[in-house]
Amino acid sequence: MAGILLQKGDPLWRRAADPGYRVGWRHKYQFQKGHLEGEMTYGEAAAKAAELQAKDSDGKVYYPELILTEGK
Repeated sequence: MAGILLQKGDPLWRRAADPGYRVGWRHKYQFQKGHLEGEMTYGEAAAKAAELQAKDSDGKVYYPELILTEGK
């Protein structure tokens, strides 16, 4: 049975003021991924991801990620 996923923001237009994003991360060399808690706008998520990427020395890649929720 297939589920329905609803997007909290617009996946096509990534404007700085669009809500419904969070910071996601992936490890470059290991099969690990995750995200940071908290909802923010695309501009805030992109700035936070760039800040974390500049500080990281562990081999992770940070990016703004659209939040998906389960729907009915």
